[in-house]
Order: sequence, then structure tokens, then C-alpha cells
Amino acid sequence: MIKIFNSAYRNSEERLIPLDEVNIVSQKICQWTSAPYILFEHRDYPLGALRAEFDGTYWVADLN
Repeated sequence: MIKIFNSAYRNSEERLIPLDEVNIVSQKICQWTSAPYILFEHRDYPLGALRAEFDGTYWVADLN
């Protein structure tokens, strides 16, 4: 699951999207934090790929 939210807003709603609904563009590991991340596309976010880092449970995408 990918958890999408916007930390720029205090009352931002979280949205959970299953991985089978997204197109994963790339999957890599950050060279500074060693955290895995993905770049993904979803039809509800048409402006380009979003980045999500894995937190141990969910892939987390902060839209701020």
C-alpha cells in the first residue's frame, strides 16, 4: 500500500492506494539515507511521477 498525504496542511487526509493500481517507474535506494524508494504514476495524479519511501509498513508519499 502507498500512503499519500500532504504535510503542508494540518488536516490533510491520508489516502491509501494499493500497489496494483499504480505504475512503478523506478525502484532505488537513496544514497544518503539508504532508504528504499519508488517513483510511481497514478491516474489521480496526472502531473508526473511521485516519490514514496518505505517506512517498514507502507510506502509513504508526502505531496508537500
